[in-house]
Amino acid sequence: MFSEKIMLKSFIDSQNVVRFLGLFLILLWVSVSGCSEKSDKETASTQAPTINLAEGSGSQAEAPKKAVQVVEGAGGEVGVHPDVQQAEKLQREVNIPESVEGKWKAVKILVRNKTDELKSEIKTVPIGSSFQIGDTGIKVTVGPFFPNFVMDQGTYTSMNNQVINPAVQLVVEENGKVLYKGWTFAKYPEMYAFEHDIFALELKDYIPADVS
Repeated sequence: MFSEKIMLKSFIDSQNVVRFLGLFLILLWVSVSGCSEKSDKETASTQAPTINLAEGSGSQAEAPKKAVQVVEGAGGEVGVHPDVQQAEKLQREVNIPESVEGKWKAVKILVRNKTDELKSEIKTVPIGSSFQIGDTGIKVTVGPFFPNFVMDQGTYTSMNNQVINPAVQLVVEENGKVLYKGWTFAKYPEMYAFEHDIFALELKDYIPADVS
């Protein structure tokens, strides 16, 4: 009986040791996990940039947009065309480069009748000459023509003789009064400041000098 009590006591003691070790390991694991989680949060907070949401911007912050610079009048396919009508106020000069001089002989201008499209017509006009719109008293003088229109601080010109951004200058007069002097673009017909209740003018085609 005495030996059985000793064995029972030893068994209980061993169970207590196991429980103690188990509890110790659990506490150790919790402590290590907590430190690791805290460390991860601190690391994340130091790496993640602070984003301030503007009032009324919603819950999602917009990524910063890169500034896009468009060269004024750059020849080529650009999303934003220079404000030519604003440029007219700066009194730029027209500079016809040698690569373009004498290379183009005529343009085709669509005279669109806004009130009756059936009366619209296309005029083939030699560069530097004029035409009348019916008996309205409106005269249109055409030229110069630039196959690759560009402009800088002081001039309108053509970057080269490649047809990339074709444009022609128009002077529109009515009974001797200048209504409009500016440019019309084949690829950007909406960029056109000449306003008339009945007529609109658009550059539709251009004819090289070596074409008979």
